[in-house]
Amino acid sequence: MKITEQKLALEKMRRDFVANMSHELRTPLTVIHGYLETLVEQEADENKQNIFAQMYQQTTRMKNIIEDLLLLSRLESSEEKAHKKVSVPTMLKSICQEAKTLSGVAQHNFHLNIDSNVTIYGDKDELRSMISNIVFNAVKYTPAKGHIYIDWYQDNNNAYLKIRDTGIGIAQKHIPRLTERFYRVDKARSRASGGTGLGLAIVKHVLLRHNARLQIESELDKGSTFICIFPL
Repeated sequence: MKITEQKLALEKMRRDFVANMSHELRTPLTVIHGYLETLVEQEADENKQNIFAQMYQQTTRMKNIIEDLLLLSRLESSEEKAHKKVSVPTMLKSICQEAKTLSGVAQHNFHLNIDSNVTIYGDKDELRSMISNIVFNAVKYTPAKGHIYIDWYQDNNNAYLKIRDTGIGIAQKHIPRLTERFYRVDKARSRASGGTGLGLAIVKHVLLRHNARLQIESELDKGSTFICIFPL
């Protein structure tokens, strides 16, 4: 067997292992998570309630990690590519409303500049997951009352999704590794925000499946810009 074939076989084994492990973990974790939810709601003792609440929070995070791992496995293993027209402008407006809810008392300012005539072909669910990951990250890592700009436009060759924030920014040394699985710029901050460490890996794989690419620009304490470039 050639080295390339060996690498492909090992990669398939890795994907299958992750997918199977995630499937096996999902059911018992769902049961534990459900019982903890009941205990949090019914426990009268404040100390015990706090313990159950922390356990519930951690199982929620574990469930999110498993769901993201399963999504990544599907993205990596599926060769089928949907070629349906997707109304990205409609999707962006919906995601923006969800982001405002996530923002809550932080009261971020959202600025939409969307060309409603620009549409692309692809998988609606995959694109929604990809865009949500970037927008929600902007909310999580932008201080209260900061600004988030969402632009959707095109030129003669490409359609562009540009998401810019006035957040905490990212040091240049981290940018090349941001789309790696579980890579975290600040582990403590990421865990506190409830992130799985898989969001930008999902973004990368969705873009690859749409023959698109990602550009990341960032500066510490000034914000970040994520640009998704789709060929027309």
